[in-house]
Amino acid sequence: MKNALKLFKEYLSTNNLKLTQQRLLIFKVFMSDGGKVNPEQLLNAVQEVDKAVSRSTVYRTVKHLHHAGIARCIHHSDGSTHYESMGDHYTQMICERCGKSIPIKNPYIDCLQQETARQQGFTLFRFQTVLYGICCECSKNPCQKTVDTACSPNN
Repeated sequence: MKNALKLFKEYLSTNNLKLTQQRLLIFKVFMSDGGKVNPEQLLNAVQEVDKAVSRSTVYRTVKHLHHAGIARCIHHSDGSTHYESMGDHYTQMICERCGKSIPIKNPYIDCLQQETARQQGFTLFRFQTVLYGICCECSKNPCQKTVDTACSPNN
């Protein structure tokens, strides 16, 4: 959380904004939540601590968190928007029908992205990869937990 706070302070400073007590509270509540949260849920959680924090302050601050690279914005097919903490590296699949988000924990994908950046002379600090498609439940395909070799170079 210290690194995220440092990024947030740098973003605010670069944009001639101050780290107010309300912004700091919103940051702390957002980071402690750990899951997906929409701005209204964040507002309710923040107002449990300080009722004086306004809706517009929460909405503006969550956008600042997004622009600072601390929060990822997820738009669901039902029109709702949620935010979640970026973390350092994140790869996920999102179903375009039901909005389900499936995290991908694959060291090969992480390594490939880091190596690609290195080959281009790019210093990589963090990355986010999002794959969009249709989940097995929505496509009525059997859900498989085994590795499919359809993309392997030997096929």
